[in-house]
Amino acid sequence: MGNRVALWDNLKFFLVTCVVIGHFADRFTDVSNIYDSMFLFIYSFHIPLFIFISGLMFKNKDITSKAIFFISIGFVYKIVSAVAERLLGTVKVEFFLLWDGGLSWFMFALAAYTVILKIIEKQNKEYILVFSIVLACFVGYDTGIGDFLYLSRIIIFFPFFLSGVLLQKANIVEFKNKNSKYIVLAGLIVVIWLGLCVFELDIFYRLRYLFTGRNPFFPQIMSYAPLARLASYIISFGMCFALIMLMPNRRMFLITDMGKNSINVYFWHMHIYYVLNKVFNISNIFNYGVSGKLAFLLMAVLLSIVLSHNIFNFPIKQIREQIFLNKKAS
Repeated sequence: MGNRVALWDNLKFFLVTCVVIGHFADRFTDVSNIYDSMFLFIYSFHIPLFIFISGLMFKNKDITSKAIFFISIGFVYKIVSAVAERLLGTVKVEFFLLWDGGLSWFMFALAAYTVILKIIEKQNKEYILVFSIVLACFVGYDTGIGDFLYLSRIIIFFPFFLSGVLLQKANIVEFKNKNSKYIVLAGLIVVIWLGLCVFELDIFYRLRYLFTGRNPFFPQIMSYAPLARLASYIISFGMCFALIMLMPNRRMFLITDMGKNSINVYFWHMHIYYVLNKVFNISNIFNYGVSGKLAFLLMAVLLSIVLSHNIFNFPIKQIREQIFLNKKAS
């Protein structure tokens, strides 16, 4: 814990807050262009950068324990979701062992990446990175790929994880500190892409289905789908670079500490949202004009802040303690 770098914790809090905002915004993307723009902008970087940081922090040890840890969280998330659905009055509760469209995919993907990196530890990772990007540019033609075993998202986001692993030897923090001139470039990247998301939404919104990593190619882009996928990678990698350069590398009041608990926010935010919406119908706030739309998104930020506290460590803390119990003892 003493060796934590503030930059990554700051980014993790920012990113997990973007995850919550994105999920809130997705409730109304069919009826709000500004929510469409926000969704497109956020999804272009929040998961790619999260996975890149996971690769950057990857250590090739305790592979089995780490894989079990991630898989355990994934299945516990499924179970909690099923129980929550029943308690909230859902008559037909669905539980799928090897697939679903919910948030558990992220943990299963991290488990898969952990095992894959062990398998390829002595292989040419630069070649595998290029090959994985090329594969991702064509795998969408397989209409059978999707949520089953989370294969689509595992394949699509793997280049970000492997890029993080490959850049472990580079001192990104030192590069950032010594190259402040790139801050202007980073700012331009963010402003230009945000502008395109807002003012050219009709053109770029089709990339939404590529940024999620979940879907096969849809008919409208079949003739140029690999190029569209490659464009989505360029945008995502560009945004990852920009946000790393723009995020302060110093302890920020509350934010740095809250970034350490981003996994708690991931685990609980949608469950809490469904409960609040069932009891208080909070989504109705959206209908109160511009102020209502803004208040609805501010609730997402507030939820991220609340869930970042240690009181919401359950059940992640207990799972970690049980799986790594022998490691601590030794």
